[in-house]
Amino acid sequence: MHSRIASRMGKQLVAGSKRSLGLRFESTVKVGEKVSALASRPAAEAPKKKRAIGGFRGGVVGFLLGVTTAGAFGFVYLIEEYQKATSLVLSSVDELEKSSLKVKEYVKKIESVEAQLQKIQENGATTQQLAQLKADWRKQNDVLTRDHLELKALVLEIEQEVDVALGRPISKK
Repeated sequence: MHSRIASRMGKQLVAGSKRSLGLRFESTVKVGEKVSALASRPAAEAPKKKRAIGGFRGGVVGFLLGVTTAGAFGFVYLIEEYQKATSLVLSSVDELEKSSLKVKEYVKKIESVEAQLQKIQENGATTQQLAQLKADWRKQNDVLTRDHLELKALVLEIEQEVDVALGRPISKK
């Protein structure tokens, strides 16, 4: 009885493993009958074989998937770098605009100073004019000093004449 149970279990085990492998052998006698039955079938009824995805097709699909992924990441990186470069250029343009405004302010200040300097030059005296004015002043001063001395001398004469007329002694001043 044990041998019957063991042989039955062995057959079940073999049949289970064959089913898991996709093989359908029920017995050796039946296999031969199936082969002869398959041979007697017309070619149109032959079972269709599954086409496995080959290594070449799988490689092409993998290559295309990899290229697409790398391209997408490259595109995102390129866009980020473009945005960074654009913001850098914009900041440079802003700085350039600020510095050009400062230069414009400096130019306005310089123009106003030049206008003031032009007015001063038109209204101011030159060195030659100052020398001429100094010489004229000295001449006027000399004339005034001489006139003052002449007036003083005249006053002294008048005083002496008044003293003589009044009978006072003549003082020498």
